[in-house]
Amino acid sequence: MSSLVLLSMAAAIFLPSPAGRVLVSSPGPRIYLWLPAIVGLGAGSFLIIGKLSVVLAAVIAAGTAAWTLRDIRARASSKRREAAAAAFLGHLSGQLRAGSTIATAVVRAAEEVPESAPAEFSAAVAVVAAQARRGGSAAATLLEESTTAPELAGLGRLWGLADRHGLPLAPLVEQAQSGIDVRVRHRNAISATLQGPQASAITLTLLPVAGIAMGSAMGADPLGLLLGGGLGGVLLVLGLSLVCTGFIWSRKIIGKAAQ
Repeated sequence: MSSLVLLSMAAAIFLPSPAGRVLVSSPGPRIYLWLPAIVGLGAGSFLIIGKLSVVLAAVIAAGTAAWTLRDIRARASSKRREAAAAAFLGHLSGQLRAGSTIATAVVRAAEEVPESAPAEFSAAVAVVAAQARRGGSAAATLLEESTTAPELAGLGRLWGLADRHGLPLAPLVEQAQSGIDVRVRHRNAISATLQGPQASAITLTLLPVAGIAMGSAMGADPLGLLLGGGLGGVLLVLGLSLVCTGFIWSRKIIGKAAQ
């Protein structure tokens, strides 16, 4: 009975409210998608093992793993969006230089968006192309679609500047493409430089596991202490919390430096 009560309490705390479920469909981070799995893992651990410290440790580890996967996917999606934006702007600039009308140039450039581009970027470019085909303001549409494709925001601002002051669009498109190319080269150079710190962060994260393995090899029973509750359980939760916090913090620092 107590297990069912704890399971109900965990579900009430961690599962999103109806308002929170609506947020899952938004383009922002979808952390609520991971909560049922995290709660299920914690509840299952408690039902099987019966140690609250083990449950907390499992929830912390699962939450960290979920955050890491989401962070990896977000970074990969950002790289694909930048590559797609550079290709789109390159084709757009080429079409404008060749004498195509703005509507024709946008439509043809949209057709050349790589298949590897994220779905939200392809959809945003398609909306811009449809608006340009109808003769509407592509600048305003670009700024609206930049909520899901931030790489289009710079082009939207430059396009609006060209509309207001009658400036030729091709040089401004080339400037936007140059800005993306510079940002990509800078990030690649910084990422290569940060390979050492990244390896160090992973090594430091895995050191406690190596310590437990060494203790077991020497005849001690560190796992029995950590999983046995009491002081060992406190050390397990505290140590895992510090390790996971350090890992997330290091990834955030390295990610900020690479931007």
